[in-house]
Amino acid sequence: MLRSTYLLPRFYQTLAVVILLFVLSHTVPVIFYLANLVLLALIFACFWEFFHLRSAAALIIGERGISEKLSLGDEQQITYRVYNQSKADLAFELVDELPLQFQHREGIADGEMAVDSMIEVDYDIRPLERGVFKFGELLLYIRAKSLKLLQRRVTLCEAEDVAVYPSIIQMRKYELQVFSQTATLSGVRNIRSIGENDEFESLKPYNQGDNIRSINWKATARKNELIVNQYQNTRSQTVYCIVDKGRSMKMPFEGLTLLDYAINSTLVLSNIILRKYDKAGLITFSDKIGSVLQAESKQGQLDKIAEKLYGQRTDFLDANYELLFYHMRRLIRRRSILLFFTNFEQPVDLERNLPYLISLSKRHLLIVVLFVNTELEQSSEMECKMKSDIYLKVFSQLALVEKREIAQRLVRSGIQTILTTPKMLSINIINKYLEVKSKRAS
Repeated sequence: MLRSTYLLPRFYQTLAVVILLFVLSHTVPVIFYLANLVLLALIFACFWEFFHLRSAAALIIGERGISEKLSLGDEQQITYRVYNQSKADLAFELVDELPLQFQHREGIADGEMAVDSMIEVDYDIRPLERGVFKFGELLLYIRAKSLKLLQRRVTLCEAEDVAVYPSIIQMRKYELQVFSQTATLSGVRNIRSIGENDEFESLKPYNQGDNIRSINWKATARKNELIVNQYQNTRSQTVYCIVDKGRSMKMPFEGLTLLDYAINSTLVLSNIILRKYDKAGLITFSDKIGSVLQAESKQGQLDKIAEKLYGQRTDFLDANYELLFYHMRRLIRRRSILLFFTNFEQPVDLERNLPYLISLSKRHLLIVVLFVNTELEQSSEMECKMKSDIYLKVFSQLALVEKREIAQRLVRSGIQTILTTPKMLSINIINKYLEVKSKRAS
């Protein structure tokens, strides 16, 4: 563990005074003895503070509390704890060598530590890129509270690498919302069809005509009346999330690209699909086919999807829909639900690729997800103060009209379409999936 000692400005100020006294001693000899006395006192104070900080540094420990996997685009906390087990009151500054992506160039905290005390500091981070983030050393700079001539550096934690994955936080959040009794309060329409199958739904009093094999005898004994189990209809379906990694998905919103939003929502939806006993699969593409994961409902499928999504890289070239169509025709034999994350900014882009989407919709239940440009929405409602504002407002309104026409063109072609803002993406696709599942199960 590296420890180094540095001289502080107060040391140089005192040394400057000593030098000045030596200069003045040529004119006033008495000052020469005063200068020697001050110099000896400075040397003695430095030696005392050096050994004082050295002994204190050996009794200071600290830790950086961070998740093994960070979630893309979510606010998260790093918790720092520093324990002063020495018998000295110290002034300190805590510095963490955070990854370059966070653009942080200041200390985490500073102040004073009492004897046998603990300092706990929380620092908020929001990763905006997938990949490995390199955290450097966690450093603590300590000073004696009295003279403050020297400062000693203590390395509390060594460097470590932390991976940023698609949002695990959002995945858990929406899982709780979908499967909770208060799902509608969070915007999730938990549409379910009650039937007789193998997924337990709830308990209810026995009514004439109920299947007597569904009687729950333990609940009956507690309630002193016949209670039956109610089950949820769970026909297994095959669902593929198709993610376009082309140029149109490079558009940024609040620090994340549309591709990042699609990747986060794919992980969220895949978790819901598997929890509903359906099969979840994944296909990514741009100018060529990227990752392909066959739809399965086996244990470990969600981890495979998360790893595939984590590793997505793209040059944002034009997406090849023709290649995707012929690849999927060979890959997916059974009629499936296809959730297609893409974006068309111009009607001509849609018309060029619409035949392939129509062909896919004839073989599968295709749901195309398009994105609303929220910045254009804000510009279309802005108050015009200059002539340039008028042009910007009119352009924004025309662009929004074009996007709605693109969505309507898809609907007229028999393709189900979701037009959503990036922020509402996960909620909207979950609701659509639950709606489709309910209709297909009935």
